[in-house]
Amino acid sequence: MTSAVINETYTEPNPVRSLLAWAVSELENSQIENFRHEAEQILSSCLNIASWRLYIEEDRPITSNQEAEFRRLIGERLDHRPLAYIRGWAGFYNLILKTDKRGLIPRPETEILVDRTLVELNRYPILQPDVVDLGCGSGNIALALAVEHSGVNILASDISTEALYLARENAEDLKVADRINFRHGNFFYPWKDYRETGFDFVLCNPPYLSERELTLAPPEVIQNEPILALNGGPDGLSIIRRLVRESADYLKPGGRLIFEIGAAQGEAVRAIVDANQELEFSGITRDYSGRDRVVSAYRVIDL
Repeated sequence: MTSAVINETYTEPNPVRSLLAWAVSELENSQIENFRHEAEQILSSCLNIASWRLYIEEDRPITSNQEAEFRRLIGERLDHRPLAYIRGWAGFYNLILKTDKRGLIPRPETEILVDRTLVELNRYPILQPDVVDLGCGSGNIALALAVEHSGVNILASDISTEALYLARENAEDLKVADRINFRHGNFFYPWKDYRETGFDFVLCNPPYLSERELTLAPPEVIQNEPILALNGGPDGLSIIRRLVRESADYLKPGGRLIFEIGAAQGEAVRAIVDANQELEFSGITRDYSGRDRVVSAYRVIDL
């Protein structure tokens, strides 16, 4: 899609104040959510300053090159390119991660999965447990665990080679690449050598949008982010069913399965887990808005 063209003639440098006001107005008129915040973030990135300084330096003149870049990026946002892709980074669990169209933009809700995993890791009786992140995308889950917990053997895989490159780049930037075993492939296929020994933890943020939900998704999502990481099939549960079924074959007795779900999927997912005799449902953790978000289960211990 061609970026929106903003035609204005200007002969002398515009100050921060006027350019910010223009951008806020353009984004608001185009019904961009959080329009002021997004205008601030884009301008502060162009000027390489913290966004709060925009109001301290509101009379600061902008160079012609900075203004041209700012107008170009605002044009991209008006064309519904996500802010994270425009800036090239997203925050996740106190980390700054490189973010582009190769991987799904990390969401704050997924931090709940990391929180839940850290709680379970601190309860787990085995030193250096094997933790695999299936469909790692940008690497946000695996990287957050690597930074937060030094005593974990972390493995991560993705069906997309491009997403895997992005995850590795983020791991190198955070200087934890030597602590994560990255492999390419779908679900457990790259980890066949672990089937006999099993994993202590299987983590996943699976695609869980239904086909109908995809048709209703905002253009920021549907036109930019990888559909493969979003499409959960006709009812949004196709990948989750497979995850539950195959995890039972790869978890050690007592091993944990922890994965993200859609806000309205709690009861349906519990039924899927309960139907598997090798797994025991252990709870759903809610997100910051009080909605069902992360399911936990464990592999039944044979007596």
